[in-house]
Amino acid sequence: MARVIVVGSINQDITVTVDRFPSPGETLSGSSLTYGLGGKGANQAAAAAHSGAETLFVGAVGTDLSGQRLRADLAAHGVDVTHVREVDGPTGTALITVATSGENTIIVDAGANRAVTIEPAKASLFPAPSDIVVLQAEVPSHANTEVLAWAHSFGARVLLNLAPARDTDPAAMSHIDILVVNETEAGLTLGLPAPATPTEAIGVARALRGMGPRHVVVTLGAQGAAWASGTEVGHCPAVNLGEAVDTTGAGDACVGALAAALALGKPFVEAVADGMRAGAAAILSPGAASSYGALPTVTRD
Repeated sequence: MARVIVVGSINQDITVTVDRFPSPGETLSGSSLTYGLGGKGANQAAAAAHSGAETLFVGAVGTDLSGQRLRADLAAHGVDVTHVREVDGPTGTALITVATSGENTIIVDAGANRAVTIEPAKASLFPAPSDIVVLQAEVPSHANTEVLAWAHSFGARVLLNLAPARDTDPAAMSHIDILVVNETEAGLTLGLPAPATPTEAIGVARALRGMGPRHVVVTLGAQGAAWASGTEVGHCPAVNLGEAVDTTGAGDACVGALAAALALGKPFVEAVADGMRAGAAAILSPGAASSYGALPTVTRD
């Protein structure tokens, strides 16, 4: 069975709810303080597992109690955590503010994620050509470069979620199989304004495709996603499953479900639609990975 192998970040999410976001210098009262599993890598791994794919996670936690708890939490989502290392120092932490509108702001301290590497896992983890290896930009860029070469040496496909946006080696970009960015990250990657409409996003997806990735997805929140694959482009509408409660982790749910669908043999455009459904389901309840229990299972035709 094809697998999703996620190499990336794992954080402790500390989340507080407010009526509205504070202005600079302003103090507001918050409520509903929670501590939970987060980090783009861990979120995407949890989403892939809930979507029905066998999923493994390669990452690092600190020597604090948070690291021990997060490793167990990720395993509880059905993810193989054999290759999660413990390193000196604190575990990665994300400080999240969620407004009653469902929007959020996030500040991340990388912590142990700075020590992520594929090296210790190489001795016992061997990707298959049918596997999807998932990367993000919350770990050092050199770690992603190492993983890209390692995955391709076995013929596996690599999905890069370039979030947060950062400069990426053009040579590495040309070897990415699937690139996923949101509208803001797409604009920053190209040095252009973020696309405001699906039509603009299709043009941006085509431009990103010109940088080398075989497939590109530009997510647009409530406007769905634009995609480019080979010489073809298109738009996948958003799915409305109900009122948004918390948008935290919606993008990661989309990436995880997309990776699961590809690993399970779905065509690219159908996999994008699966990602859209997962993102729509994730916003219906609070939290990131904690909201993934209701993600639809990806099924093969």
